[in-house]
Amino acid sequence: MSPHVGRLDEAAVHDLMRTDPDAALALLADLACATDPELRTQARRLAARVFVRAGRFGATGTRGYRRLTPHRGAGEGDLDLDLSFEVSGGKPRHADDLVSRRWTAPPLGLCLLVDHSGSMEGHAVGLAAMAAAAVVLARAERASISVVAFAKDALVLQNQGEARPVAALVDDLLSLRGKGRTDLALALRTASTRLNRGHGLQRRVIVLSDCRPTAGGDPLRALAGLDRVDVLGSSDDPESVQFGRALALRARGCYRSATNYVQLRAGLLTLLS
Repeated sequence: MSPHVGRLDEAAVHDLMRTDPDAALALLADLACATDPELRTQARRLAARVFVRAGRFGATGTRGYRRLTPHRGAGEGDLDLDLSFEVSGGKPRHADDLVSRRWTAPPLGLCLLVDHSGSMEGHAVGLAAMAAAAVVLARAERASISVVAFAKDALVLQNQGEARPVAALVDDLLSLRGKGRTDLALALRTASTRLNRGHGLQRRVIVLSDCRPTAGGDPLRALAGLDRVDVLGSSDDPESVQFGRALALRARGCYRSATNYVQLRAGLLTLLS
């Protein structure tokens, strides 16, 4: 992969991504923090391109809570004769006097919480960067998105509604090394604060973590202000799976195992569809 000092064989990395994506993710995450500055710079540039490409899942749907809402004018939806006569004084004369009802969904506010505690190293960092790229690329046009990395503290990498280049976001995540304990309750409260700054939003959170709190309070008591929390479990340890499932169940969300590239991609496709 590195035939000379400070050089990275990009073709070999792309080949590895096709044959063993988990090994490629781990390698790029490690090289992004290499001691050789030239190799580190090249690895980060390549990682940003690879993770952004891997995170492009194509068009996603708009599944979620929907309701019938009235709209002025004869357009899509079903004509509401009673409301049309009411708003026009019993004598609709123009198209604007007509009222139709359409299925609509309230605006979506989405916060991605990425664990960067001591349990997240190498391969897990690569999965986190790919997850961030996928969430932003899939939902940027349909949702207000924030990204928060957390351990014993919470670091806001992208504020709600902020439009950052995806490559820059990936680079930020790759610069984080796993450290410290896991305060999942703090992360959830931080997400709630970000999401509640918007009005009329569905407040949704996706957590990528092993979900084993080692600091702070009980995460199950930190769900106020959130409509739904989905969990991408980064560990197959039975206790971690139990914690993750309990959190998703309490917060009306889904739990998906995400310990490797294939699982993460499948989980994201399900949650972002």
